Amino acid sequence: MASCGITRAEGADPTARPTAPLPTPPSILDPDTRQITVDPLDENDVVDPASTPSTTTPSTTTTSPKATSTPTTAATTQPALDLGERPLGDPSFGATATAFDRLAQANRGASLTVVRSGEVAFSRASGSTISGQPATSDTPMVVASVSKIVVAMAIARLHEQRHIDAFGPFPWAEVGLDPNAEWADVTIRELLDHQSGLSTARHSWFTGGGTCRDFVPSLLASPPNGNRGRWVYSNGNYCLLGLLVEQQANKPLDAALQQLIFDPVGVSGVHLTNDGLQPKDQPHADGVERLSRLGGAGSLLVSTDDTAILLGRMTESDRLILQPPSVFTDQYGFGHTGTIDGAKACIWVLENGLTVVSATIAGNSVSTGGNVCDIVVPAVSSDLGFGSAKPDRTP
Repeated sequence: MASCGITRAEGADPTARPTAPLPTPPSILDPDTRQITVDPLDENDVVDPASTPSTTTPSTTTTSPKATSTPTTAATTQPALDLGERPLGDPSFGATATAFDRLAQANRGASLTVVRSGEVAFSRASGSTISGQPATSDTPMVVASVSKIVVAMAIARLHEQRHIDAFGPFPWAEVGLDPNAEWADVTIRELLDHQSGLSTARHSWFTGGGTCRDFVPSLLASPPNGNRGRWVYSNGNYCLLGLLVEQQANKPLDAALQQLIFDPVGVSGVHLTNDGLQPKDQPHADGVERLSRLGGAGSLLVSTDDTAILLGRMTESDRLILQPPSVFTDQYGFGHTGTIDGAKACIWVLENGLTVVSATIAGNSVSTGGNVCDIVVPAVSSDLGFGSAKPDRTP
């Protein structure tokens, strides 16, 4: 499979695409029979949940749909999920607003967006940007491991466009890696599902310099470990998937993601932590350069508006890739969380894709991104009229 850009010129070599029909995975509604090994630590860093919150600035609110362009590229030409409209239980999103206030009052900054039928229906933000302007729900923030579901969307799009086979072996040589020979048959799907047998090396992702490409070869010198075939959360899986996205686009990861998945839904602003914060970003208590090794596993800065719109406009093909255990599930739907010291994030898909909630905080008022989900998901569900039980999340 040759390196290629996202858009192929007319007359491009057809041998650069898989010629056999790509396999279809089971429906996300089917019972998941794979073995699950739950990592006792949540995601990336151990954080201090008792850190003192700072005073927040007044929040900004939007309750009318946000104007965004209609998807026009080949990546979104197939019909959107036709799930039909359902009336809100509380059109004012009263419980959702209360959940946001709880986060905003206890952290340096917070942002929450609810997308319904592909458009922003509710959004709020608190705090200020690096340049001192009031933050909005379109202000980029550190989202930690929510980066993974964004990268998974890019993999889905590459698979849909037949640039890659998401169920075939990872193309090590094309990505410029020379792992132990026993990695040869490890598939892209195994990386998506954290079932590749890659070492977790948890805290090593946050120590030392260099990038994902610099660090990950040290994890590939040995064969896959005995956990291959079982879910064991490892940042290295998505570091590798991010490198694959870069290779296919022949661009840095943020530029590749922008072209491949954000441009088609009419939003912009994603960038990496590698070069530090930009004036329009929400501040982060710790230096973000320390996240550079994570690559596709956790180095994105992106707004809650942009991630919610992205998942709110999923295609049927996207859903074939966003399968558990690459995504987490509960009684409300599926999504991902992000946890590092100083930032927590949650993005969750409800009503089989009709509704998406995305929330990010700059602070440590809760210890994990899962705890952010525990606050915002039941609140949105309550406003939708579905109840407000605490999420029962797997894995």
